[in-house]
Amino acid sequence: MNLRIVTITMILLGLPSCGTKNLGDCPAAYPFVKCTVLTTDEKIRRALNDGDLDTARTLLEEAITEEPDNYERYPLLSAVYAGLAGFQLLSILQQTSASGSSSITDAMDAFLPSPEGMTREEYDSRIDLLGDAITTINSMPAEFLATASTDKYAASAAQQLGIYQAAQASMYMKLFTYDFTAGSPDPSQVSNLTEEDANVIMALLSSVAAGGGPMAEVATATLASINAGGGTVRDNLANFLGS
Repeated sequence: MNLRIVTITMILLGLPSCGTKNLGDCPAAYPFVKCTVLTTDEKIRRALNDGDLDTARTLLEEAITEEPDNYERYPLLSAVYAGLAGFQLLSILQQTSASGSSSITDAMDAFLPSPEGMTREEYDSRIDLLGDAITTINSMPAEFLATASTDKYAASAAQQLGIYQAAQASMYMKLFTYDFTAGSPDPSQVSNLTEEDANVIMALLSSVAAGGGPMAEVATATLASINAGGGTVRDNLANFLGS
């Protein structure tokens, strides 16, 4: 596991709360025992350690609103959004590369929530949460996303961005290969793909390919396969999804 993976793992799992106690945890029988109120970041870490993503989301959103220049919290909130979307970030970080996959959907499928059993609205909400993860990372100044940055979270933030973009592109494409009414895969759904949808998906894939992260190689290969169609962006992507 490389340094970037270790960094993101530490971000997601949180760090110990330095031995402090919440006032509510103080034993009533020991009134003179010194207790301190948890700091905001300690509360966030506690929520993450407990797997309480809803509380972590609320705390992080409030903390970023109050201190927008504390950029260490942005990757954390982004990871929380991805977790609420059902994306298994830690699992994919344990993969050394996606070079053995033939397309971005093959590479990401095992780490994304299946549409099976979901309504179209529920699946859309998961895609939107990944969009929130992307927006949160992109809200950081450019120097905090540069892989050459000296900031300790910059490399992991840039890596997260590419992974979330790949995940959202893959989920977006699945919208046009799955029949939510029948609850089963159906390539004919690609007829619902619009030019606008195609442009959004291609922009995500292009960003992943240009980012140089772990999904860049497979994103580049996916783009090449799509563009080999020689038609419009929409038609090329429709042919790719329907094949």
